[in-house]
Amino acid sequence: MIAAQPNLAAGSGPEVRQQVDASRAASTCTTLKLPAPPSVNNLFSNGKGGHTGRFKTPAYKAWIAEASLMVREQMVAEDCNPVMGRTVIMIGVERSSLRSDLDNQAKAILDLLVTTRVIEDDRFVTGLVMAWMPQGSRRTPIARVMIMPADPVTLNFHPSPDGATGGWFIDAPEGEPA
Repeated sequence: MIAAQPNLAAGSGPEVRQQVDASRAASTCTTLKLPAPPSVNNLFSNGKGGHTGRFKTPAYKAWIAEASLMVREQMVAEDCNPVMGRTVIMIGVERSSLRSDLDNQAKAILDLLVTTRVIEDDRFVTGLVMAWMPQGSRRTPIARVMIMPADPVTLNFHPSPDGATGGWFIDAPEGEPA
């Protein structure tokens, strides 16, 4: 067993503790950094002027293009493979507004993971945990995504002092090196 320490909380680098099988760590890409998606309320618009149905908004199309490119670059740079089968996904999104709903961020990210073939299908997502992260120094908020095979895992949530943001942390089993 080896220890990895990916981060979904505030800060710039890996900090979460996770125990990972060495062969799985070498064959799966578990962390991605993406631009934060538009709210689910801004993903689709209804047809007008004789057009029927729902259509992706220009903002959603632009996000898909940018985020897809970032996923491809990260997958190649890290020599990553998709995480197949049942998965558990942790998402941290930088909070840019206190008016936004956290759950409105999940759909676009999960759909992107399927479209870019990081995961097989979002119907195989067994567990999903999310947290708002503090806004970073960038103009555009980011999302950090960790994808793991659906194995037993122990999580702890650590809120910020004001409770508006926080992070999920994976604990290594007791007695194991971090």
